[in-house]
Amino acid sequence: MRKGIIIILVLALIATGIWGYWQYKEKNDYYTFLDNQFQRMFYDFIGSVETISTDISKLLVSSQDKENIVLYSNILMNAYNAQEKLSQLPIKHEDVTKIEKFLSQVGDYTFALSRKNLNGDQLNYKDKANLEKLQSYSVELAEDLHDIHKKVLKGTVWKNELRKKGSKKLNRKAKKENPIQTKFVKFQERMVEYPELIYDGPFSEHAIQGMKPRLVGKKISIEEAQKRVTQFLGNTVVKEVKKRENARGKIDTYSFTVKPQNKSQNKQNPIYIDISQKGGKVVWMLNNRKVERANISQKQAINRASNFLDEKGYKNMVPTFSLKYDNVVTINYVYSQDGVLMYPDLIKVKIALDDGSIVGFDATKFLIANYKRNIPKAKLNPKQARQKVSMQVKVNDKPRLCYIPTPSFREIYCYEFKTEYKGDTFFIYINAQTGEEEKILKLIKSENGTLMI
Repeated sequence: MRKGIIIILVLALIATGIWGYWQYKEKNDYYTFLDNQFQRMFYDFIGSVETISTDISKLLVSSQDKENIVLYSNILMNAYNAQEKLSQLPIKHEDVTKIEKFLSQVGDYTFALSRKNLNGDQLNYKDKANLEKLQSYSVELAEDLHDIHKKVLKGTVWKNELRKKGSKKLNRKAKKENPIQTKFVKFQERMVEYPELIYDGPFSEHAIQGMKPRLVGKKISIEEAQKRVTQFLGNTVVKEVKKRENARGKIDTYSFTVKPQNKSQNKQNPIYIDISQKGGKVVWMLNNRKVERANISQKQAINRASNFLDEKGYKNMVPTFSLKYDNVVTINYVYSQDGVLMYPDLIKVKIALDDGSIVGFDATKFLIANYKRNIPKAKLNPKQARQKVSMQVKVNDKPRLCYIPTPSFREIYCYEFKTEYKGDTFFIYINAQTGEEEKILKLIKSENGTLMI
């Protein structure tokens, strides 16, 4: 009898241990999910602030009203997005009030300037001075945010704070206990008296309509899609392919999770991949394995990515910029038709710098936009197009022809001019048929690569 009771108690203890383990695992998975959500919000916040800074600098070199209206709209939209992301982070509200106010004024002030622009009024000296001050503060804020990420957010800081009941901890003894809070507080202390701006008008949201994918081919079966997963990744990589819930959107896909063969060097991470139901094309693939060190250069990574695209049947793809982060390089490629760059036809490839393997691929925009264009003869020659570029900038190199996308998903045939202004590099796009200034991109150079925004 006593022996039976002991056996029952042991079994109960084991059952309790198993239950406790699964409870711990579920809780840990939940914390991991929230951590990923907060990391994503923080990255989006940084991206919006950097875009605000870049677009304000573009306003200061733009010479045409049409481009200015687009820039005003983008600044307003990104100011709204940055406020939204900041409000969702687990940070004490009173320690970011000045930042919220700053973002609000950036949006509202640029909205007021857009109204002024529509009425035919040009920016005066005071307007430009205010914009320069706002741009300076946005640059400073972006630098602080990157510093927070570099020194504080490496790892799982949000997750660790959540484990300690983050909302309570973040709101208590912030300066002593929470480095994120402290960084924001210090930035606010430096935001002395930025200009009090006169503005009118509420926020407005920028809405655009999507375009239909140009995929061709019949709808494939799930079995065929699974075969294409293995073909794309390779037999030596794939150990097991599991079906996930199908994704519906601009491109309807079959979604899979792949268990890799190689379990060394932390390469056992699952690989996620989507295959288009129509035509059976790989829409995107992601392997978030950790890359400990860089054994190859960025130039070698670009060569590897170019060869990979060629092997997969994506011919005439031209690398435009690259960006390195955590020993992984992301390279953007655009399609070239008869020497004309097709910027809407974009493919992104991510290369791990430890072994040169492909850890990311996104052909969504290419599959939506790519088709053979009927390229017309440009009405303006390069010299005539140059006359439409601001005289304040220095033009480098010969212009090249390209198609660029618009917010309404039209395509415009342009000359691309690489220019310099006060040490910064800008790409200015002049309509090859009308001479209108259609777009300005700023080239951001850093130790991690080059980026056009």
